Amino acid sequence: MYDIVVIGGGPGGYACAIRAAQLSGNVCLIEKNGLGGTCTQRGCIPTKYLHSLGDIMRRADGAKKNGLNVQIELNYKLLKSRMKATVSRLASGIKLLLKSNNVNLIEGQAYVVSANKVAVNNNIIETKNIVIATGSYPICLPGYEFGESILSTASILELEDLPKSITIIGGGYSGCEFASILNALGCKVSLIEAEDHLLPSQIEEIGNAIEKYMRLDGVNVMTHSRVEKISDNIAFVNGEKIVAEKILICVGRRPNICPKELNNIGLKINQYGICINEKMQTNIHNVYAIGDVTGMYELAHVASRQGEVASENIMGIKENNKIDYQSLPVCVFTYPEIAYVGDLKGRTGEFPLAASAKANCLGDTRGLIKVFEKEGKLVGTYIIAPHAGEIIGEATLAIKMKLSIKDISNTIHAHPTLPESFSDAVRDINNQAIHLPSKTLQC
Repeated sequence: MYDIVVIGGGPGGYACAIRAAQLSGNVCLIEKNGLGGTCTQRGCIPTKYLHSLGDIMRRADGAKKNGLNVQIELNYKLLKSRMKATVSRLASGIKLLLKSNNVNLIEGQAYVVSANKVAVNNNIIETKNIVIATGSYPICLPGYEFGESILSTASILELEDLPKSITIIGGGYSGCEFASILNALGCKVSLIEAEDHLLPSQIEEIGNAIEKYMRLDGVNVMTHSRVEKISDNIAFVNGEKIVAEKILICVGRRPNICPKELNNIGLKINQYGICINEKMQTNIHNVYAIGDVTGMYELAHVASRQGEVASENIMGIKENNKIDYQSLPVCVFTYPEIAYVGDLKGRTGEFPLAASAKANCLGDTRGLIKVFEKEGKLVGTYIIAPHAGEIIGEATLAIKMKLSIKDISNTIHAHPTLPESFSDAVRDINNQAIHLPSKTLQC
């Protein structure tokens, strides 16, 4: 009998399995559709691979003003082949990690028979605990289905050729990323969002800023706009026909669960997904759930941490086995990148990238770093800048450790780097930024 059977080998599932094995657990991991799950196979990794190449194309184009006349010709078939090779290499790395930790990997479709039994490949596996980590899948607009003209965030990565034009419906994280990436690769893009600003789940100033930059890059952004009808490759929006080769739907995802299967064992679910407590435990004491199936956060790094927390609770670790969602970073890979963490309310300080020496050296000065303070502590940060996803880690750690504004200001940052702009943004709260004009003198 296993100590834990993990169903799903995505970021949450394999992290859970490895952590449990590190704690001397006898672990089995079941995966039906490629190690790494959506993140590695059909999400984070392939899109960030495309993002990095789109960045090269943008930089090559921008280098002309500095005397570097670079001509780039995109071979999308080769690009796709290399992208798949990268995915395969990373999935193989996960398999090696599982093997090195003595996790038994089974490829197949799992079915939960009871709280102690899982069926896979016509076999019954007995276990003391079950962790459900089956992820989520993209949903289409009501009344429509994914197909040749209407694409999902997964099927678009399977195209053999890059479309010359595309209409993207949904201006959340995925919609904004695909709009930026495909535009950078030479595709004519229209981005449709029903709410008043892009990234509607976040504060308006972030969405407005990235909308401005997208427009400058040539993306046709339409906010406060609803799709009335889709006919073949035509989207009718606000009474206007938007014609493109393909239509990409980015309106959300749904937990990959079978309600009937879970109801059979008495597992409690709600409209978002499987109900869990702070230990990742469901209403059945030895059944846990992590990642997208909980409907809490559709983020790979959240799923990974939830997986570790689930294993530690199962294996009897009493300390540090809860998640601090207040210091949860989120990254959106547009141009420039967006990253934010914490509570975006309070006294503010900000630093424009135009004042950054490193950003000027990079020739990419769009964006800013804005920080939020309460009672002398850093409580939130958002960054719109090149490499924002790399910079946000420092703010995340500062919020997690409840560092004071003084702690951060007195920390020496290397020069010239982008992270030193974070320090100046913090200093700006009290008008002490070295590399900004004095607000007192201006008044």
